[in-house]
Amino acid sequence: MRGKKIQDIYTKVYDARETIFSDQTGKFPTQSQQGNKYIMVMVEIDSNAIIVEPMIRAYDALVLRLKRASIVPKKHVLDNEVSEAMKDHIRDDLKFTMELVPPGCHRRNAAEVAIRNFKSHFLGVLSGTADNFPPSLWDRLLPQTEVTLNLLRQSNATPTVSAYAHLSGPFDYNKMPLAPMGCEAQIHEKTDKRGTWAYHSLDGWYLNTSPEHYRVHNWHIKSTRAERLTDTIQFKHKHITNPTLSHSDKLMNALANCKAILMGTLDSKSNQDLEELKSIVEQVENKIQHQPVPRVDNVVPTLPRVESTHTTSIPRVPTRPTVTQASNLPTNPIPQLARRSAQHRTAVRRRRLQDIPPPVHLPTQPPALSTRSRVTAAQQAPPASRTRTKSRLMQPTSSSRSKQRQANAINEVHSKKANVRRAVQKLETQIAQAMAVLDEDTGNLLNYRQLLRHPKYRDQWKVSSANEFGRLANGEGGRIKKPTNTIRFIREQDIPKDRRKDITYGSFTCSVRPEKIDEPNRTRFTAGGDKINYPGEVATPTAEMLVAKLLFNSVVSTPGAKFMTMDISNFYLMTPLLRPEYLRIKMADLPEEIIKEYWLRKLVNTKGFVFVEVTKGMYGLP
Repeated sequence: MRGKKIQDIYTKVYDARETIFSDQTGKFPTQSQQGNKYIMVMVEIDSNAIIVEPMIRAYDALVLRLKRASIVPKKHVLDNEVSEAMKDHIRDDLKFTMELVPPGCHRRNAAEVAIRNFKSHFLGVLSGTADNFPPSLWDRLLPQTEVTLNLLRQSNATPTVSAYAHLSGPFDYNKMPLAPMGCEAQIHEKTDKRGTWAYHSLDGWYLNTSPEHYRVHNWHIKSTRAERLTDTIQFKHKHITNPTLSHSDKLMNALANCKAILMGTLDSKSNQDLEELKSIVEQVENKIQHQPVPRVDNVVPTLPRVESTHTTSIPRVPTRPTVTQASNLPTNPIPQLARRSAQHRTAVRRRRLQDIPPPVHLPTQPPALSTRSRVTAAQQAPPASRTRTKSRLMQPTSSSRSKQRQANAINEVHSKKANVRRAVQKLETQIAQAMAVLDEDTGNLLNYRQLLRHPKYRDQWKVSSANEFGRLANGEGGRIKKPTNTIRFIREQDIPKDRRKDITYGSFTCSVRPEKIDEPNRTRFTAGGDKINYPGEVATPTAEMLVAKLLFNSVVSTPGAKFMTMDISNFYLMTPLLRPEYLRIKMADLPEEIIKEYWLRKLVNTKGFVFVEVTKGMYGLP
């Protein structure tokens, strides 16, 4: 009796929770280029999506992203440690119902599990980056890391789709192709951007795919240290990450199959491996047959050259050759050169004949079996390792000795250069420490910030710092006679938008100069030249060594000539720049009289930085 085909349909009701959980990770080991140290992780329960943002106004950015995905949460569960301002913002501005987890019970916060999963995923991404990938770009990898993580998570409200699809819809791999984050690549330089003789590509690292373009990627350029969008790239990971099966792997697999054959457990799928092993063996045999045999000098047993007077009854090689056989040498006169060479050979043969072992009495046998090699073989075994040819080959040749001498000479030169480099670095360190500020009580070297906060030294070093800024700016309290107007304090809004990515930092160097009677405590404010991206020439052309030698030789060879040299003081300083550079300084690093003199409290931004415009040459510029 046939059963009736029935299609059963099951339904499940899911109550939308409309709840979010959030927490922040621990401090990242490296501060990013944008100043980020922490990551805020938020979990939306209905979609089961994990969204992340670096900790600079991260909370508002995460809530805005949820609203753009048409998800408006009503409840927010977060950790017990939260400020009152944050509570007011959640309750009053966002109109969320706020709930705090019990103190010390972090497992009640679903974001803790999300942080663990996200960290495992992000560590896997970081471990796959290139060896020379800058660690300070870690926050630029977060967007694509979030995408790949949510593609692997299942939605709670709609289990048939991923968490990413619940938030943003189906993922289009044609529009947003994914590539290994942090890998090296060649970025094509468009014709309207490069010079006539410029290279057609630039070196960079892959950051993420652009969700606003079609098949466009975001890159970090090595030379400019800036990000760029491009659609024409060449990934370098293709040449190093494709797995291949080596010959040793094939050989081991074939040996395992041989064992399986002997045990009778081999299946039909392993015949291909045996065929591959057979082809490997044939290739090796062909290489061995076609490989030329190395040429080795034939060293034959050396005997005195005598006239052939023996008959067939006498063996070609006597059973016990003696030195007296040399008496049969011809009496014809020998040239002087030939006589010397013959004497030399005779002396060598005498030394060699002394090493011949005593004769061995063998039974009557043909002459061919009574040769020296056959006699030695009867006494010693194996002869292959004791022949003269083998012993001669084991000795170092003249070419190998010359190569060894060259290698030793190169190593000696490198060792001398390394010693000189270490000596120069040690000398520079000693000079810097000699002029650094030493705390007489503790014996520790103090830097600029420590000096400004030290109760014993802060007064005198605040004056020194104020004098330095007075010299660079427009004076200070009438103490600076000739200010240079090198820098000018400005607001952050006054910096052009295209130059804000080139803002560098300022550093301080403090030293004690006893020879400077008027001001022995010297503070030097320098610009961070490693962060400046200047497109023009930054070097000063100098004369070639040949021109200098000609000048010196002309002076030395001219009777009664006089020669004078001059040192230009502050050669680069106060030179007008073709374009200004911009620095930022912490408000806490400035002395109080400079803050009052230049009204800096009106110029400081919300992060506590004061910005400086550099219009003339100063220390630290490239």
